[in-house]
Amino acid sequence: MFPGIKRIRGVVLFVTRRNPSAPRSFSIPKQGERMMGFLDWVAHVLPFMASPAFAISWYAIGVIGAVAIAIDANTANSALNPPLKVAWPIIVFFFSLVGVALYLVTSRPGDIGRVQGRKAKMERFTQYSKPTWRKVVASATHCVGGDGMGIMTAMVFARVEGFSFWGEFWFEYLIGYLLGWFIFQTWAMRMHDNGWFESIWKGGRAEFFSMITVMLGMGLVMRFITPATVGAQPLPDTYAFWTFGALGLMVGFIFTYPMNYWLVAIGWKHGQGHEDMLKKMNKDERDGRRGQEARTSKQ
Repeated sequence: MFPGIKRIRGVVLFVTRRNPSAPRSFSIPKQGERMMGFLDWVAHVLPFMASPAFAISWYAIGVIGAVAIAIDANTANSALNPPLKVAWPIIVFFFSLVGVALYLVTSRPGDIGRVQGRKAKMERFTQYSKPTWRKVVASATHCVGGDGMGIMTAMVFARVEGFSFWGEFWFEYLIGYLLGWFIFQTWAMRMHDNGWFESIWKGGRAEFFSMITVMLGMGLVMRFITPATVGAQPLPDTYAFWTFGALGLMVGFIFTYPMNYWLVAIGWKHGQGHEDMLKKMNKDERDGRRGQEARTSKQ
């Protein structure tokens, strides 16, 4: 049996069997055994993630991909929304090849490099971003990119200081929430011509719901998957710390996708695209032409 499984098995079976007289219809022990079966499977499948070869390869691709996307987002794909120009490199750093694939499929039109002119690039990017699923992936990326920096920074501190599981969980939640709220979400809301106070309010509202689901996924990995595989919460000077931290963020990304779908659907988040800015630019151009025509007619 792999490290950590015995301890988790004891906790699960204590909880599920503490009332032997419970009606059999509840099938509580069977549920506990199914959970232990899953953790046994995880313990056999995921140990490779703690190996130096995997961790170094994973993050080497992540670093190269993050640098390449940061350059691309400021050159060929310059129409990418500014907060995403920061969020995508963070995501790719932690998600490695998975992050690169997500970026290419959801936030980079294949022909954007051939489009010339700022407005033309914005129009092409906005057209490409119309499918709801692309907006939702971008919304989740924006969320996990900001939260992830806070979560991983807090995790380093918490592990070094020896926090308990719940102490670490809520510390990560707090730091991730504050970073996501005051930097990434508020910044995104400011891009939609909201004032500072309105941006702070709307950003905090969106971040609250997003962060719940991100930390749910992260917490499940921290509580069950990591100890089942490596036996204890790894310290920052181990390969397992960084690979299982990345796994937690990816599970958090999956968990927050439905929440971000709802937030985009009700207009609390916007994903990506420049609909509002293009409307304003077109209006300014029309007003400019009318003014020019009026001046010409007077002459």
